Amino acid sequence: MTATHPGTSRALSGAVLSRRWRLAQKLGEGGMGEVYAAEPTGGGPRVAVKVLRTEFLLEPEVLQRFLEEGRTCVRLVHPNIVRVLESAQAEDGSPYIVMELLEGVPLAAYTANGGRVPVAQAVPIMQGILAGLAAAHASGIVHRDLKPENVFLTRDAEGTFVAKLLDFGVAKVMDAAGGMGNRTRTGALLGTPAYMSPEQVRNAKDVDPRADLWSAGVLFYEMLTGRTAFDAPTEFARLAAVLTVEPEPAEVVDPRLAPLAPFLARSLKKNRDERFATALDMARALAAVAPGGKPRASVPSPPAERGSTTLAPRSRGTLASPAAARVVDPLPQVVVVGPRGSSGEPFDRAAQRRGVAPAAVVALVVGALVVGFLLGWSLARMG
Repeated sequence: MTATHPGTSRALSGAVLSRRWRLAQKLGEGGMGEVYAAEPTGGGPRVAVKVLRTEFLLEPEVLQRFLEEGRTCVRLVHPNIVRVLESAQAEDGSPYIVMELLEGVPLAAYTANGGRVPVAQAVPIMQGILAGLAAAHASGIVHRDLKPENVFLTRDAEGTFVAKLLDFGVAKVMDAAGGMGNRTRTGALLGTPAYMSPEQVRNAKDVDPRADLWSAGVLFYEMLTGRTAFDAPTEFARLAAVLTVEPEPAEVVDPRLAPLAPFLARSLKKNRDERFATALDMARALAAVAPGGKPRASVPSPPAERGSTTLAPRSRGTLASPAAARVVDPLPQVVVVGPRGSSGEPFDRAAQRRGVAPAAVVALVVGALVVGFLLGWSLARMG
């Protein structure tokens, strides 16, 4: 494999890495790398290979961090974490990571545009997320960029959906490439504002496993309510909202979620000392309040999967997701939240009945907080 000059595009399909992996079609790309399907030259199942983008090949710190994080993830062997098989360099020094090739859909395929996942399916997905986080945290690894695109739903041998976490370590590579608060040349931002914990917003280096538990709580809130916990018109406004705004209580969005409301409220405490201490504690608390006892561990198939689409992880945790943003499932227990709430009336009208300010007013209020947030954040960074 021969790398081109940084900043130029590469057509790597057909290239062979280390005489072991023959790259096939490109599956996707993101801020840090490109992902290709690949076949072992010696035979065997197909894999996914992530290759660092050309513009980072002359940056030793980014290159080294990419390799180190890949090697760290090789140690993470767990049913709820995507399997990283190898982290190495091609003949010309270009780094790459070999992963299992997944078939299924990202969680984002369900939650996009207000899609709701019924409790009976959301709970086992959440338990799978927490199981994967517990394994990673036990190895001293914090994800730092958990979001719907980084949770992949794939079926096991019995046809049951299993949640798998993607892209551990990418946040650290992005940090080396530019860091929080500064966009890299490819537009990457360390973390995703809507899912970042308050402590990560204040200081990207002040992160421990409880930051991942916050993100998991945001994911669960979004699955159950069909709403983003911290919605705002811009990324910086979302960061301010994470610091200053409380999500609408789940039981207000849907009274049927009342049994899970205390769990969600604790998951989203802005003071991390008031949240669950570990992923295992959080999983046990969820099991104790899950309605109807042990939920079934399967979820209905979204339209994208019914078309036998094969998806694989791609850089920055995004996936070759279905083109349709809104997932509509035929099963009656699935609640699809579109322009109307559970009562059947438009969301805006329902919000006004509860005395909630319209979105435009909220945006103005949040915007006014941004200036103070940016000043405090800048001083924290300088310190």
